[in-house]
Amino acid sequence: MAQSSIPAAPARPALRLVLGGHARLSVEIDRQAPEPLAHQIAGRLAELIRAGTLPHGARLPSIRALAHRTGIGVHSVVEAYARLAAMGLAISRAGSGVYVIRPAALPPPAPLPAPDPTLAEGVAMAMLEAREDVLCPGGGVLPEAWTEGAWQGGVLSRFARHLPAHLGRVAPPQGGAAIRQHVCQRLATRGITVPPDRVLMTAGGTQALQLVVQTFLAPGDTVLVEDPGYFMLFPMLEQRGLRLVPVERRPDGPCLEALERACRTEAPKAFFLQPVLHNPTGWTASAANLHRLLRIAERHNLLLVEDDAHGDLHGGEPVRLMQLDGGACVIHVASFTKLIGQGTRTGFLAASAKRVQALLRTKITTSLTGSGVEEQLLLEMLCSGQYRRHLEALRARLSTARGLVAERLRSLGFTIAAGEDGMFLWAEAPPGARDDLVLAARDRCLVLAGGALFRPCRQPSRHFRFNVGRSTDPRIPELLGALLREGEA
Repeated sequence: MAQSSIPAAPARPALRLVLGGHARLSVEIDRQAPEPLAHQIAGRLAELIRAGTLPHGARLPSIRALAHRTGIGVHSVVEAYARLAAMGLAISRAGSGVYVIRPAALPPPAPLPAPDPTLAEGVAMAMLEAREDVLCPGGGVLPEAWTEGAWQGGVLSRFARHLPAHLGRVAPPQGGAAIRQHVCQRLATRGITVPPDRVLMTAGGTQALQLVVQTFLAPGDTVLVEDPGYFMLFPMLEQRGLRLVPVERRPDGPCLEALERACRTEAPKAFFLQPVLHNPTGWTASAANLHRLLRIAERHNLLLVEDDAHGDLHGGEPVRLMQLDGGACVIHVASFTKLIGQGTRTGFLAASAKRVQALLRTKITTSLTGSGVEEQLLLEMLCSGQYRRHLEALRARLSTARGLVAERLRSLGFTIAAGEDGMFLWAEAPPGARDDLVLAARDRCLVLAGGALFRPCRQPSRHFRFNVGRSTDPRIPELLGALLREGEA
């Protein structure tokens, strides 16, 4: 029987662009490539200019001549030349044409100091740089590929059709009425009933926390924070000149005895906490703990700032402070940024009407307003149901990764704190592990989030935070194992 042959794939049709005056130079353009023709033209010409093949002062074909000669639309050629000009590689001279200019010589960039992995800012820098040669299992954000699902289902194409209108529209400082209404509907599914005038849209959870700090706290005030707790919160509070008093965090919530004692002796103004999927441990407070916490706050006139940044990853129906209190002494802060991608900065806070108006005044004086474009993009995702579908897929993926990463860490001798859902594992190093594990790992391009980062006064800790989405790379347990063995030698 004759063997069947697989036909060769047809060649992708390409347009060869011959430059006028430079007959030997050509630029190959692929009409079927996903990259727009204007981007292709600009990119190929830029390569020739930077290589010196197209010399300084060379005249490029006119827009109409190039469009006529190649069959490419005039608008594509105009955009290509505009991109070249924006790169500093071409200049248009009225009545004469478009000419190549030699790019200005830039001094070599000064090397940046390696971020200190023992400081909050250092870990944040390493996490956000996203260098390919650095593994960051302790980072606080999901891998880019994990958030791509948020933008499927036609969300971007539907949004793009209305983008020009969004670009020309100023967003109200409190946030658009439609997005605030939708936020209220989502909160209602959690038993939190607030009208839209008690919601303030923000550029992510970080801005929401900053607004609370600037509006209700003054330098010298005492505030309570969880120990361990969200490591980037501590420098934010310290920069405001606030005095931090730690309250031990336990699996069922804050230690209420320590909270009561601190309220009696320290006269704190506020308590910042994460009841649901606490960062870094992944613990979720019990309803009983939160009920008692509210009674303590009411007795001592204590403002509770509830950070719900990871709450959407919880697969059940956990109780939240805002659900129990309604806003009398609680400000509820939430964010979409971590779950849909760091390129968008979208969040909100909900509070009493009086507090929202005070926070709105601070927002206006510090940032004027928010991004109407990002609000509309988020609204499209929420209204289409794509955000809900994305969360379901994300929870399943995190659950699988959690099991894999926990098994690997246990095989190295780590003890894993019991958590429910979410992206973090809180792991205690094996007995006898070297004290300089964080610094030794940094020398191997492995950025660990040591437990001391998550303690308000940077007290020593044998724990580490692992982001399960960023810890599945097999090189991570290999490097950790080698470092642990070196410490034993």
